[in-house]
Amino acid sequence: MVTLIQLGHKIKNLREKKGLSQVQLAHMVGVTNSLICKIETGQTSGSIHTLKKIANKLDVSVNIFFEDDSSVKVAGE
Repeated sequence: MVTLIQLGHKIKNLREKKGLSQVQLAHMVGVTNSLICKIETGQTSGSIHTLKKIANKLDVSVNIFFEDDSSVKVAGE
């Protein structure tokens, strides 16, 4: 099972690989940069609709957000 922290780290890593800031991604998705920040820090998951839009703008399947993979490490784990 993927935790909110892991979900957030996946989105942050993908966003950074695309060279996008939180503000740029938020604008592309149509949400506030505050929401992107909260998703990336594991404070919220956002709606499935928002996650689909994020995945689309990052050129990935939304499924990748929910795959439990050991490549995403969280500090303290």
